[in-house]
Amino acid sequence: MNVRLGISVEGQTEAAFVTNLLAPHLVGFDVHAVQTTVSTGRTADGRKAKGGSINIDRVANELRKLLGSYRDGYVTSFYDFYGFADKQSGETVERLEARIAATLGTPRNLIPYVQIYEFEGLLLSDPAIVAGYFDAACMESAIRSVVARAGSPENVNDSPETAPSKRLEAWTRQHKSKRLYSQATKTLHGPLLAARLTLPVIRGACPRFAAWLSRLEALARP
Repeated sequence: MNVRLGISVEGQTEAAFVTNLLAPHLVGFDVHAVQTTVSTGRTADGRKAKGGSINIDRVANELRKLLGSYRDGYVTSFYDFYGFADKQSGETVERLEARIAATLGTPRNLIPYVQIYEFEGLLLSDPAIVAGYFDAACMESAIRSVVARAGSPENVNDSPETAPSKRLEAWTRQHKSKRLYSQATKTLHGPLLAARLTLPVIRGACPRFAAWLSRLEALARP
């Protein structure tokens, strides 16, 4: 049985990850996934702007449209917990996912998923591969130390200044990598680094992501 899956993503980096890695992988499980990026407003020339700040109302609008298009399939999300503008005080990622579902009436074919804490946490899954990609050997020990303290790559997020994306930018600047990771370049280097890491490595290091991926793989099973 073939299953259609719509994936609502937060930005261009996640969109490329889904298109280049996740969707081709899921085809092997008879799950045909297509991503769509959250609309965040309008550009100066009137076109829809994609990616950027998200909140419950904005993602609910996107998911509602997807649910209308995938009545015979499933819809899931791939957003960063860090990026939600209207998280409630003390709200966990699980509670946020439940709130997204409840806002839409908890549809049977909706699988809300929010990455804790941000996409770049997945990119810390193998320090040696990351250091090799950026041609900065000294990064390996720094990444190992940070991940060991956090318990897993997904849990690295001490503060807005030391989130995984900020750490990657600081490390690549410090070690003068020719592949600087920054707001301007993450849509290039994020997906390329994820491909270098591979899905098996990422899922082996990131249990929450692994559980979501396993659930998606099982959608076409009887």
